This record gives sequence, C-alpha cells and structure tokens, in this order.
Amino acid sequence: MSETEAETTYVDNIFGVVTDQRVVYHPNRGWLTEGDREDVPLGHIASVEFVISRSLINGILLIVIGVPAIVVLVGVIFILFGYCLLKGTPTVIVNTTDGKREIMKGWPWHREQAYDFAKALQGRIEPDREVRVEYVSSVSVGTSRPVLSGPLLLVAVIAALVTVGCAIVWLIMLLGLFPFSVATTERIYDVIRRS
Repeated sequence: MSETEAETTYVDNIFGVVTDQRVVYHPNRGWLTEGDREDVPLGHIASVEFVISRSLINGILLIVIGVPAIVVLVGVIFILFGYCLLKGTPTVIVNTTDGKREIMKGWPWHREQAYDFAKALQGRIEPDREVRVEYVSSVSVGTSRPVLSGPLLLVAVIAALVTVGCAIVWLIMLLGLFPFSVATTERIYDVIRRS
C-alpha cells in the first residue's frame, strides 16, 4: 500500500483538500479566479483564519448604479456584485511557517465550504482550538494597500455613472423617445405654427 492510499481526507471542496498528512489549497482565489495550487505538508501551516468581509458603502453604491442601468441589463451585473458585497465574502486566510499569508475568497454562497475547509485545517494543525468566525468591513482583507482608493475610486465611480447614463440615453434614442429627435422637433414646429 502506498503512502497516498493511506491518507485520510477530511474535506475536499473548492477551497482545497485537507488530509491527515497534507493540505492542498488555492492561494489568490477570488470571485472570478481559481487561484494557484499549493500542495504542502501540514507542518508548513502555522494557522488558519475564517473571515466574512463586507463592504456596505461599495455594495450600496453598486446597487444604486445598477437600478437605473437595469433597463440595459448591465444593471443586473452591478446589482449582483452589490448584493455580494453586502452579504459578505467568505475568506480563508492560511498563514504558513515561512511567513506567507495566503488568501482565498469565494462567493457568498460558498460560505459553508469555506468554513468547512478552515475547520478541517484547524482541526489538523491545532485540534484543541475552534475556528472563530470574524466579520470585517472591508473588501481588501489581507492586502497591504487598498485596490481602489481616493481619486482612483472617484474616477471609477464617475466612469461607471457616465457609462450607465450613456447606455440609458442610447436606449431612449433607440426607442425614438429622445426629446431632440426629428419627429419631436417637427411636432414642436407644428405647435409653434398653429399658435
């Protein structure tokens, strides 16, 4: 019997695999990326954290932008991401013995899988310690610098609002309801001639 056949698997999901000898996890995993693949012995793991990160302001902002843009279906995407930011992103942080801090994030509906992975890993490295759920108000858990901040965030918000506004104006023009269309201008001239 080989060494790998003797391993007992405690959890196997989108965040990784925890066995009695090793852990396979996916650092840099995000909403739209699967991340890298790390396969290390359990002795190389110092600790694990389970965090639910929420961003109230960004979530509300995306929903507010998405509601008027729903006419052109772009709003559905804004509303979905806004909902996800309000609901909370399950985040598993694996700290290794060489000082690395590996972060894995999932969609809000992956919360149970993230917790199961963190609990199984915690049970293998420190069985007497329970996994604590921590709630934080930040989208950038574990990063040393904010991804969008200050002027860059303002430019992104203005660009999103301009894009939504242009899409709505385009849709109104497409339907022939724009106030400066040829038909509307002719109606205005008719009203002026009659009076």
